[in-house]
Amino acid sequence: MDFIVGFPKSEGCQTIMVVVDRFSKYGTFIAASKDCPAEEAARLFMKHIIKYWGVPRTIVSDRDPRFTGKFWTELFELLGSELNMSTSSHPQTDGQTERANALLELYLRHYVSSTQQNWAKLLDVAQFSFNLQVNESTGKSPFEIVMGQQPLTPSTVVVGQKGGNPAAYELAKTWQEEADLARASLQKAAKKMKKWADEKRRFLEFEEGDLVLVKMHSILRYRKVHKGLLRRYEGPFKVLKRVGKVAYKVELPSKLKLHPVFHVSLLKPYHGDEEDPNRGLSQRAPMGAKTSYDHEVDCILKVREIHKRYCKPRIEYKVRWKGLPKSKDSWEPGEALWQFKKQIEAFNTAKANEDVARIGGGE
Repeated sequence: MDFIVGFPKSEGCQTIMVVVDRFSKYGTFIAASKDCPAEEAARLFMKHIIKYWGVPRTIVSDRDPRFTGKFWTELFELLGSELNMSTSSHPQTDGQTERANALLELYLRHYVSSTQQNWAKLLDVAQFSFNLQVNESTGKSPFEIVMGQQPLTPSTVVVGQKGGNPAAYELAKTWQEEADLARASLQKAAKKMKKWADEKRRFLEFEEGDLVLVKMHSILRYRKVHKGLLRRYEGPFKVLKRVGKVAYKVELPSKLKLHPVFHVSLLKPYHGDEEDPNRGLSQRAPMGAKTSYDHEVDCILKVREIHKRYCKPRIEYKVRWKGLPKSKDSWEPGEALWQFKKQIEAFNTAKANEDVARIGGGE
């Protein structure tokens, strides 16, 4: 299951909740409010899914806060459902739902009004048409697997005459036309998506201890920088173990608050420089660093911890710069002094020795 967000308001809704059954590939498209908190998502899930199909044994989703929060996890633990989260920044893990999302967006793009405020009315026809399509992996449509047969559609019921009620005839005709166009659009979109996926698919395997580069430019949150100039891959990082068939757990720096499991499509082998093994340990700024200094640090004089309300404590060092007078001594944040780790380590060692000597003298 997944959410498509950012729609204009339509019938009070701005989000679509997409749920796809893994066995039958039956899709359910549910209009929801803009934020759709976990409590609302759970109520919609019970109303549109559990009411008709029962409680699922497992639910595959991304790491949306709604799905990782305490309410959602405890609720489905009580219901007896196992929650499986997708690997970091790899939507293909929940591939069937992501494909349904893309198909649904393409369909709505064709039939939405100029103001884009009628998309909620189109969901019923979209869901009906989606479940009529023959799925390549099963060889049958979701309706055939769930119901045992294809349902009658407006195009299979021959309307011989308009009858005495023109409004009823127009409604049946409109439904037939929309359903036919929707099926054609969904089939075209599915072929395009398969072609794009096949062109980009590649086969890679890594062993424990291998060094890899990780594609992070779309994961890390940078501010006030041009994304086109960001490095696409970061690393190298050590492979710790294989997770499942197509994902790997890598050893990330502690400062990167990221889930360490990545799909193989986000990894590539790291090839070190045999002539210069230390080339990888370049002087470039680490990920997230915003400051670089032109002068060398002569020595570290003092250290302090800054506390601000609602903020994490920050370490600052008082620095004496080479070739500059004492009046130019300055306090600098510890994370910005990434170029001068040796000086910081020397200061911390000397300070620790002083503390030990002072404690020993006091005794």
